[in-house]
Amino acid sequence: MVRIQLPISKSIANRILLLQAIHGDPLMRVSVDMPDDVLVLHDALQLIRDAFGLPQHYTYRPDLQPLTIYLKNCGTALRFLQVHIDQCYHGAPVTLTGDPRLLERNGKPTTQTTSARILHGIPVPVTPDESPYIIMSRRMTQSYSTNAPMANEADWSAAAFWYEYVAIHGGNLLLEQLSPDSLQGDRIVADIYALHFGVQTTFTPQGAVLSRLQHYNAYLNPSATPHQSVIIDFHNCPDLYPAVALTCERLGMTLHATGTERLAYKESDRLQAVATHQTMHDHRIAMALLAADMPTDDYDCIGKSYTDFAKQIRLLCQ
Repeated sequence: MVRIQLPISKSIANRILLLQAIHGDPLMRVSVDMPDDVLVLHDALQLIRDAFGLPQHYTYRPDLQPLTIYLKNCGTALRFLQVHIDQCYHGAPVTLTGDPRLLERNGKPTTQTTSARILHGIPVPVTPDESPYIIMSRRMTQSYSTNAPMANEADWSAAAFWYEYVAIHGGNLLLEQLSPDSLQGDRIVADIYALHFGVQTTFTPQGAVLSRLQHYNAYLNPSATPHQSVIIDFHNCPDLYPAVALTCERLGMTLHATGTERLAYKESDRLQAVATHQTMHDHRIAMALLAADMPTDDYDCIGKSYTDFAKQIRLLCQ
C-alpha cells in the first residue's frame, strides 16, 4: 500500500501562529516544506514583532519606522494581519501588499476576517449556520485560553486530491496522520466521496486508508456509474470544489453545485478555472488537474499549500 504524507493543516497552523502573536508567546517553528501560506504569515508576524515589539509592550510613537510586508497571494495572512495590526499595533506604519490577485481580493467579505476577530477576543455573535472555520476559531481560542494542547493536524483540504485520484484510478492509499476527529470542515470530503464516488475511508492508528468499491469503476466502465448526477452544497467547503468537479468530469457525471458564490474571489475565479482547465496560478486548480491526469505546467503555485504533491503523484504514476 502506498503511503502519502500530507502537509499540516494551513487553517490550524495559521490560527496557532496568530494566537501566539496575540499573546506574545514564541512563534511555532516552521520549515521550508510547510505550506507557503504558513511561512508567509509566520514571517510577517515575526517582522512586526521585530519592528514594534510584543503587543503588550507596543505604544505608538510618531518616529516609528515604516514597514512594508509582501504577502504574495495569501488571503489568510492579509485578513489576519489587518485585524492583528488594528488590535495590537494600532497606528503602526505598516503597509500590507502582495500579488495583483491578492490586491483584487482585498475588501471582499470573508470568514477569515471574522476568524481573526474571534482569535483576538472580539465578541462575535454566534449564528446557527456558522462556517466550520468560524467554529474552529472559537474552539481554538478557548483551548488556547485554557492552555489546552493544540497539535497540528494533517490537512483534510489537501487530502481531497487523493480522494479524487482514488475515485478516478482506484487503488489503495494510506494518508498518514489523518484523523477522523478533526476541527477541519473539509473532513466532510470523506463523506462526499463515500456517498457519490464509492471511495471508502478506513481509519487506522497510522491514518486514513482510501479504497474504491469495485462496482464504482466508472472510469473504466461508464455504464456502471451508480449516480450519474451529483448535487453538492459547497457553502461550507468551497476548497473541495476543484477536486469534486474534476472527479465528476472524468467519471462522466453531472455536478449540480450550490454555495459556490465565493469561488470567484479565491486565488483565481475557480469556477472559470475548472471549466477551462487553466490553473490561473491557483494551487488547488493545479492539484485537481494533476490528480485527474489533465495537463498543467504550472507547478510552482502548488507550494502554496502542498509542496510535495507533484513529486508524490509522479512517483505514484510511475
